Amino acid sequence: MNWFFIALTAPFLWVLVNITDQYLVKKYTDGKRTSGALVLFSSLIGIFGAIVIGLFANNIFEISSIDKLLLIITGILSIVWIILYLFTLEIEKVSGVVPWFLTIPVFGYILGYLFLGETLNLSQQIGSLIILFGVAILSFDFSNAKQRRFKWQVALYMIPACFIIATIGVIFKYVTVVDQFWVSSFWVYVGLGATGVFIYIFSDSYRCQFLKMIKKGKTKIVGLNVGSEIASNVGNLLTNYATLLAPVALVYLVGNFQPAILLIFTLLCTRFFPNIITEDMSKRVLFPKIMSIVIIILGSVVLLR
Repeated sequence: MNWFFIALTAPFLWVLVNITDQYLVKKYTDGKRTSGALVLFSSLIGIFGAIVIGLFANNIFEISSIDKLLLIITGILSIVWIILYLFTLEIEKVSGVVPWFLTIPVFGYILGYLFLGETLNLSQQIGSLIILFGVAILSFDFSNAKQRRFKWQVALYMIPACFIIATIGVIFKYVTVVDQFWVSSFWVYVGLGATGVFIYIFSDSYRCQFLKMIKKGKTKIVGLNVGSEIASNVGNLLTNYATLLAPVALVYLVGNFQPAILLIFTLLCTRFFPNIITEDMSKRVLFPKIMSIVIIILGSVVLLR
């Protein structure tokens, strides 16, 4: 069962990334749609990634121009979903945002069926419907005991974000063969870094937010962002390694426990470290959230059967 503990480490690392994102948004941004600094941090890291891969990978220019263009587009799309995700963190607690990412396989199956000729079996169809039902519960605001309000802004941001992530995966799979993984990754990072440079030059608001955040947080901001990127990438590597030791479906199923792990972490932080992150611990808010996460995990079990 060594693979299980390796796979389980990844969602713990991703949870730390999610908490760091929420902390940075709340601590170092000024309100709605002011996460430009974090967007630039995420995009400019692409320059570093492209340089590192370019130094060690071979034949990075020996793919077709169409493939290069498609991969660069995936890098650009990566910034789009990050922007939508950060916008959501400005209006919703992270424990209510992360479960939305479990809709990505649903969109992935649909896109794979339409464009890659992949088929949807009965379990995948039922699992997808269960996941969507769980997310639907999560989309309502239960803080008001007398009125249930649909969180339309959260849905407006996260549905396109998750669809874009699934689209990125389909494009990457369409373009990439096994022995060209790092070559494809290089061009994705090129698109990511180039988008960051474009935003820095042409978006006065994002550039000002970026410089303001660095001035305000200095080494703390840089350290948190670098640490977050490292944790995210280590989590990805651990997941990939675990797939070599166990069936892919089982490894991804372990990763789908991320929302539950995140909720536990946020509750602990609320109790012991409220300056980092807080969670509404009232029963009328917490119970539907727990129920939604349980339903989504059950849907994931069915989806990956």
